[in-house]
Amino acid sequence: PVISLVTDLPGAARLCHVGINQLQAGRTAAQLMGKMLHQPGEVLMVSGHRDYSAHRQRIEGFCTLMTERYPHLQLCEVLAAQENRDTLSKLLEKQLVQSRNLQGIYNTGLGNTEIGQTLARHRRLNQCVWITHELYATTRTLMAQQSVALTLDQNTRQHAQLAVQLMLNYLEQKVKPDEYASGKVDFMIYTAENAI
Repeated sequence: PVISLVTDLPGAARLCHVGINQLQAGRTAAQLMGKMLHQPGEVLMVSGHRDYSAHRQRIEGFCTLMTERYPHLQLCEVLAAQENRDTLSKLLEKQLVQSRNLQGIYNTGLGNTEIGQTLARHRRLNQCVWITHELYATTRTLMAQQSVALTLDQNTRQHAQLAVQLMLNYLEQKVKPDEYASGKVDFMIYTAENAI
């Protein structure tokens, strides 16, 4: 039996999926950003692989809620760096040259180091609300510097523990998990106040 982790593979022959609700995570990021930004301006979205459903769902949730509730914020085209750090830097450089009123950045994946470096080169570090995903050492450092406002973390340890427990329950006791409900993991929100 197979259990998918983090990003789902709908239609695949799997026992269940273990992960956060990625669409909800994107909507949560939009809700928080929208509440923090009161002035009109641009919001830049940075994403990883387009074929990775977790990134697509985060962006979809973010765009949908932002458009519905915060019309004073203009969404820029998604910078899809395909998990390539050099590509991300180049795309971001180009966007920052064109952007006149950047108010927010939402990053669904890797590249926080490159985003921070590029913002610093353009003297825009700490000048916008920056929301990202996952609590890594880099994210902690950027939050301590007041560069990243917050991060949504999917609790990878809980993913692993829950997947193993569901698999053991199935193999030892023939307990078939619900496709999504059994593997639901709640994401956590960290700021500089609770992450360091």
